[in-house]
Amino acid sequence: MYSYKGRIRFSETDGELKLKINRLIDYFQDAALFEAEDGKMTMDYLQERKLAWLLGAWQVDIVRRPRLGENVEITTIPYQFKGFLGNRNFYMKTAEGELLAYANSVWSLTDMEHMMPFRPTEEILNGYEIGERIDMDYKPRKIQVGEHAQEMEKISVGMHQIDSNQHMNNAEYVTIAMSYIPKDAEVKEIRVEYKTAAYYKDIITPIVYREQDKMQVKLQNEEQKTYAVVEFSFA
Repeated sequence: MYSYKGRIRFSETDGELKLKINRLIDYFQDAALFEAEDGKMTMDYLQERKLAWLLGAWQVDIVRRPRLGENVEITTIPYQFKGFLGNRNFYMKTAEGELLAYANSVWSLTDMEHMMPFRPTEEILNGYEIGERIDMDYKPRKIQVGEHAQEMEKISVGMHQIDSNQHMNNAEYVTIAMSYIPKDAEVKEIRVEYKTAAYYKDIITPIVYREQDKMQVKLQNEEQKTYAVVEFSFA
């Protein structure tokens, strides 16, 4: 288990001064990176071995989005390794202990030189403190899209969206999908299934599927190969 503290900044909030959904995912993603940097499995350690943990799926359940200025604590718990896959929980609480959001995630250790799954060594496994998984309603990793599709305007991946793995950062897929959320909808859950990485100057075509209480956004390339599917469930 690893925790760090933060405070909700104006630059992270929406028009109601609530934390944006993509910024919530940033907080969770940062927790995993901070744990690595404060331990043995640092970015440098993995990069020297041409390895990286690539995100395969998110499930983020929102109880309440914190507002501007609130003090928060973010915790992450690696709870299972199986083959080249690793599972990790997250949660965010207020300084007073109120639960704001919690999440499950699936990661795959990848040989970045050959873009192949890599089974973690004992040294890598020993670099993480394994904990108990949190109590939540775990959804399937794969997302089934609806029937009624609407193709949206194409988007070109910008350099500002690229991370240290030289592809589009995980949260950026959610940022794009957020553009199509109905104005008055309150998101209670986000699921993301990542399939293929998008790179600088790739052209993304968003396909939106709308239902009464949820919306899915499939992000695909010009050959109709899927980068990611993002699902929002509404309160």
